[in-house]
Parts: sequence; structure tokens; C-alpha cells
Amino acid sequence: MNLKKRILGLIPARGGSKGIPQKNIRLLNDKPLIWYTYDSVLQSEYLTRTIVSTDNIKIKGICDNLGMDVPFLRPSYLAEDNTPTISVILHALDEMEKMDENYDIVCILQPTVPFRDE
Repeated sequence: MNLKKRILGLIPARGGSKGIPQKNIRLLNDKPLIWYTYDSVLQSEYLTRTIVSTDNIKIKGICDNLGMDVPFLRPSYLAEDNTPTISVILHALDEMEKMDENYDIVCILQPTVPFRDE
């Protein structure tokens, strides 16, 4: 019996930011902002898998080029200003379940927090 918990890292990166358009892929020190979150993920020993949930094809393309895992596009109705994070989480879990992947824990990694400790 495997008692180890499966932990999904989830990076929510919608394209419709109003304050700073496309902020998740704006350059910070010559790298897209979202890259810093992904870089910290690579150093974690706890996450089973980390994915990016986005509604935006441009964000997906940049993430794909950086080697990030973007297994699906989020529907636009889950990328509004008032969309609750729990709805994004549940959508991601449903999509992963369709791929026969189930998780015990979800760790939200906001791409707008580029500097963090493990």
C-alpha cells in the first residue's frame, strides 16, 4: 500500500490581467515572470507534478517553450476577474482525472510571486 500523498502543483496564469496586461509573461530580468515560479518548482522534492492552468494561447506557447507542463487550456469563463480560485482548482483536478491522474493535495503557486523559498 502506497501511503505517499500525490501533490499537484498548480500555477494559475490567466491572460486577462487589467492592471498590467499579460503580466504573467512580462519580462523580469530578461525572463517571463512565470518562469521564476517554475524554477522554484524544479527545486521542490514534494510536488508529484506541476502544471500551468491558463486560458491564453500565448501564455501556453511561452510556457511550452520553457518546458513547463500545460496539459490543457482553461475555459475563458474560468479566467474572469471574479473567478474563484477553487473553481480553477476543481477544473484542473477534473482535467487531470480525465488523464487518469488523481491527487490528494493541490499546492497553488501564484506566478505573481516570483521570489520564494522552497
